[in-house]
Amino acid sequence: MEMLKARALKQIDERHQKNLTKIQTEEGLKEAMRWYNKKYKDPCQVKMERFFKRKYDEEKAEITDQLNRVAQAEDFKGDFIITVEWKDSRMWRSNPRAYTNTGFTGESIGGCGYCKLSTATAQALNSNDSILKLLYQKKEQYLKDNPNDQRGDNEIHREVLGYGSGYSAIPSFEGGVGVSSHQRIIENLGLKWQTVTNTPNTDVFLISRP
Repeated sequence: MEMLKARALKQIDERHQKNLTKIQTEEGLKEAMRWYNKKYKDPCQVKMERFFKRKYDEEKAEITDQLNRVAQAEDFKGDFIITVEWKDSRMWRSNPRAYTNTGFTGESIGGCGYCKLSTATAQALNSNDSILKLLYQKKEQYLKDNPNDQRGDNEIHREVLGYGSGYSAIPSFEGGVGVSSHQRIIENLGLKWQTVTNTPNTDVFLISRP
């Protein structure tokens, strides 16, 4: 996944340079300190530069570790089960939480005005390195076949993977986009998505090899 890695590291480099450029002005420095909740005393600029350097190194290491981990994951063998349980909430009426047959337990998802179910399934799908491996491989192959494509990652993802597969260099399953979007991404990976159970309290989805 060398092309995917190069693309992700390039984004981190560009973001790092943008941060360093921003803090060269007093206004930009103050804004950055507010954003990251830093209360440095002079020399503030030097301390923010050190902060951004640590952040830069951590992001690069995290991306590298993530890509290596997913690349080494076993191939998807099928029968990945996502169970979403809905619990009553005084504030948000009903909150979903995703569980999988591989031992993952997601967060209780509150709030309103967005698709909470797909937020739960996104957490479950992003926990499965074998499925992420297929996602990464499909984009990697596209980048190899189309080295001159200068479009943004979101546009490439929509065409190659499907809506709801992320905005950054490394694709992922987005929350709040609707479960049907996740189903289309899964099917674009050559897998099968089935709704096993759909009740007021429980949703169960099965992802398998066709």
